[in-house]
Amino acid sequence: MGIEDIRDALIIRERGSALITDGAGNIVPGNTQGYGLYHADTRHLSVYRLTLNGTAPVMLLSTAELGYAMEQVMTNPAIVTPEGRRIGQSSTEIRRQRAVSDIVEEHLRITNFNPFPITLELLYEFDADFADIFDVRGYDRSGPGTVHRPALREHAILYAYSGVDGRERTTRIDFDRTPDRIDAHSALFRVRLERRETVTLTTRISVNNEGKRAPRVDRLDAVAQQYRRWIDGCTEVFTDNEFFNRVLARSLRDIRMLSSENEEGQWFLAAGTPWFDALFGRDSCIVSMQMLAYRPELARNTLRLLAKWQGTEVDHARDEEPGKILHELRFDELSQGGELPYNPYYGSIDSTPLFLMLLARYYEWTADLRLVRELLPAVRAAVEWMEVFGDTTGSGYLDYEKRSAKGLVNQGWKDSWDAVVHANGALAHPPIALAEVQGYAYFARVHLAPVLEKVGETKLAARMRREARRLRQRFNAEFWLANRHYYAMALDGDRAPVESTTTNPAHCLWTEIIDPAHAAETVGRLMENDMFSGWGLRTLSGGSPRFNPIGYHLGSVWPHDNSIAAMGFKTYGFEDELNEVATALFDAAASFPYFRLPELFGGEMRTAHHAPVPYPVACRPQAWAAGAFPLITQAILGLKPEAPEKRLRIVNPKLPYWLNSVQVRNLRVGGGSVTLQYRRDGNDTRVEIQDESGGVDVVISSRWPAV
Repeated sequence: MGIEDIRDALIIRERGSALITDGAGNIVPGNTQGYGLYHADTRHLSVYRLTLNGTAPVMLLSTAELGYAMEQVMTNPAIVTPEGRRIGQSSTEIRRQRAVSDIVEEHLRITNFNPFPITLELLYEFDADFADIFDVRGYDRSGPGTVHRPALREHAILYAYSGVDGRERTTRIDFDRTPDRIDAHSALFRVRLERRETVTLTTRISVNNEGKRAPRVDRLDAVAQQYRRWIDGCTEVFTDNEFFNRVLARSLRDIRMLSSENEEGQWFLAAGTPWFDALFGRDSCIVSMQMLAYRPELARNTLRLLAKWQGTEVDHARDEEPGKILHELRFDELSQGGELPYNPYYGSIDSTPLFLMLLARYYEWTADLRLVRELLPAVRAAVEWMEVFGDTTGSGYLDYEKRSAKGLVNQGWKDSWDAVVHANGALAHPPIALAEVQGYAYFARVHLAPVLEKVGETKLAARMRREARRLRQRFNAEFWLANRHYYAMALDGDRAPVESTTTNPAHCLWTEIIDPAHAAETVGRLMENDMFSGWGLRTLSGGSPRFNPIGYHLGSVWPHDNSIAAMGFKTYGFEDELNEVATALFDAAASFPYFRLPELFGGEMRTAHHAPVPYPVACRPQAWAAGAFPLITQAILGLKPEAPEKRLRIVNPKLPYWLNSVQVRNLRVGGGSVTLQYRRDGNDTRVEIQDESGGVDVVISSRWPAV
């Protein structure tokens, strides 16, 4: 990756556009952090800097907490005005507010607190390189497009680019007043201010709008209202711990922040900003499952969109096969032009079983047979892919080996080139059968079979049940490592177990494929010091020769990975371990800006300084990181939906020590809803049913029902 550090970046995003700046809110010329204004994986602004009388203002406050807007409050250093008058430091206030919606809109408010009139010179600098996101990340493209000469208007600067994909891309900057000086890369405003006077300059930046001026509306208020409506549509969770409330609220807001529309007007949830600001099959399935208790329509929309892009042919250049669910879909120049295979790319071994698993879990929450019937063609094709194309060796396991010259070497969620390693540090060779992928396939078969019977697919359901039984038996026989009291990460191309201790088997707890006789040893191994850092579970044991606490998949901590492990702990009845992981991740979230969990962070052991080590180029926000606490909260509360039976099962809830009471309002199960009140009483947690509607029956159980 060409970018080495974005830890200090401010990020705001809305509707597929993201503004990424330095901590002062600027995009400085020649920056190497990838700052810019991005839309559809193209950098539409590569310079966006404000200076005051030729120098940087003094920064007092800089924040992007809202997610869709940022604000800087600044003042002046000691300067000489154009009239030759000296003014002291901090005698003016400069407030810069920006919101992103259909455009980026900036309001710059300057107030004079001197007892006399002054004149200030405010200079904006701009440029647009129209770099592809892969250019920014260090990809060496075969040839450039054409950056056209900027066009000037009295109130505007227009940039344009002709890409190698044959598409035109534009950036237009409009000012609400005529600059005192304007050229292709700057606009200067001389502002005279009387004592206590405030003057506002407004700038609007739009992309791909065919040169039209952006309409004037209150964008900050409009997006704020959309956020309020979105949050109001989610299940509400209130606790007596205000810090936890803020962590959970941040999670929901970040999910909303990543909500997107593609060029065809279809809704999707982007995987993460800035590097994965696109539809990803695996990510969207997992975050939709994390959010089912809060907003089940995310899953419905995701299922429909993934079905639309399901593979239809064998195309090795994109690792496509009939019935396969995509890995990612991008609209950037290099992908659209065919230089990169991401339009769409199918190199994911787990997106297809996760698609089926999501449909099964969605049905458990909603009993929505209409959607099941609608998606039957996609379901049949996905099952056939698992049976025909997904098992390349005929072993009965889903495995992968890349075909595309520019595709991914590893095609599970740990998809970096060095992620799958043997205990001696040697890289595993393909075809590789990952442990967690077999769990996804097992769960999908077991839990979809009864649903398919209800829509008349009895033969398919019977076949899936048979395959599930065989898979479970073989998995527990061949992946279990008796000498290590743990499960293998994978089987390699020689059917040899990859014996490294990793979090992959934790996903197998979540999917219920693990033999209960091995559950205690599996959970115990995950919680040993070489795996549990105090901030969460590491992806790879600290004892591995390849361990690196800031390696992408070689020892770092991923919040979504931990949330899946926590739900797996709950499924097998390990509530104390669940709460230990929840506590570690909660403490980590409280240490990051805005209580936002990043894509991943360092796997260093927790110290007395109480701060996890940031990963330098982690996405913020990342969808499945934002979904981590919604799923962990579901696990803590023991929520198991059984919507087809009009029932909600609450399984052995156990609040951690930092929660004394939790209220859940408007939890939807099928066509009904419930409101619940949890209270911790010593080591016990009591549940009170405060409201039921739609005929939902609430049942308290001591253990998770067996499959």
